[in-house]
This record gives sequence, structure tokens and C-alpha cells, in this order.
Amino acid sequence: MDKDSVLYQLMDMRVNGILDRVLERDEEYQKIAKKSGEYLDRLEAMDLPKEAQSLIDLHSCEQNALGARYGALAYLLGFSDCVELTAKPPDLPDIPKQSD
Repeated sequence: MDKDSVLYQLMDMRVNGILDRVLERDEEYQKIAKKSGEYLDRLEAMDLPKEAQSLIDLHSCEQNALGARYGALAYLLGFSDCVELTAKPPDLPDIPKQSD
């Protein structure tokens, strides 16, 4: 997908402009962030060799990048689906109504 597209620009505006406020109020996100902080505290308390700390940090950064990219692509796909549905509603077969 073209990173200069309107869809990418809209995603950037929404994610960088509004998402932080949403995350601050989201209990599940805050719970996950807290647990992550607890794990970091435990890792730091282990006093691992610098090489091990660096490898764990690199792995964590790449996992975070994967999750962020997955989320961005899922957002773009969902938004483009909405645009497509709005522009051309799907041809759905008539479903008989159930009588009460």
C-alpha cells in the first residue's frame, strides 16, 4: 500500500493524534503495560550480562515492531473494507424474515 496515500495519511493523523488519549483510558491496555513493567523490573533485577540484556532488548524491540506493523495493517484493512462497503454495498441474497 502506498505510504503517501490518503488512507496512510488518515491513519497517521488518527493514530498519532487520538490514540494516546484512547490508550490512557483503556483498562486492558493499562493492565498489559503494568504487567510489562513488572517483567522489566524482574529482568533488571536478574543482573544479566550486557550481551544477554542487549539480545533481550533487540528481541523485544523487534516483537514490538511486528505488533505495531500488524496493528497498522489491520487498521488499514478494516478502514479500506469500510470504504469499499460504503462505496459499493455487497450483493447479499435475500434472507427470508422469520415470523414472530
